[in-house]
Amino acid sequence: MNADYPSEVTRLLESLKKDCASTVAEVARRTVETVDGGGLIYVFGAGHSSILAEEAFHRAGGLIPVHPILHDFLSPRIPPKVAGKMERLEGVAKILFERGGARKGDLMWIASNSGINAAAIEMAQASAAAGARTVALTSLAHSKATASRHSSGKKLFELCDHVLDNHCPPGDALVDAGGARVAAGSTIANSFLYHWALAEACALWTAAGKSLPIYVSANLPGGDAANEKAEARYRARIPLL
Repeated sequence: MNADYPSEVTRLLESLKKDCASTVAEVARRTVETVDGGGLIYVFGAGHSSILAEEAFHRAGGLIPVHPILHDFLSPRIPPKVAGKMERLEGVAKILFERGGARKGDLMWIASNSGINAAAIEMAQASAAAGARTVALTSLAHSKATASRHSSGKKLFELCDHVLDNHCPPGDALVDAGGARVAAGSTIANSFLYHWALAEACALWTAAGKSLPIYVSANLPGGDAANEKAEARYRARIPLL
């Protein structure tokens, strides 16, 4: 039995560092282009993938112009027998996309480990139709081993401009515990890839001599005032601010 979760996570992150660097660099450049052009970074996920939208929004060291698409009925905050069915229901994501207001010049991150459910697929389709660029955070191993649940037959990785494979195995769990697979990896992998791309974008801004559109901690002296001022230009498009 292999129950060494720290070692499995270390292996996962090392594999991401090795294989994802070029795509992360592309996404970083796209992030700079988006923000410098006045666009927003949208983040969407359903089920536990919705954690990425919370991770990206309004936090110390995070990007300010982030518009999370967060709704309880697609999250673990409600019974999974409801949320799970909503994630698979065609038509839902189109409504959420229209309410979110993403448009040409924006960048949409879509997290879905399986990449086979309607919510993620239709968010990618709606983004493309509106001219917004897309980033998929998904497990290619899982997605390629499983049939799409959407009527188009498409999967998330087939629809997005940039694909970040989180290298998680089918079913997500990393550890073999006596025949059962336990201890998911996608939350850590998705967060790692997102923050890596953000750090690369900040390096590009710094090299160009530009200020960083980044939150400081509200728990440091002056943090509230600095963040309040920096948010002002984005409030018209990000209602949660």
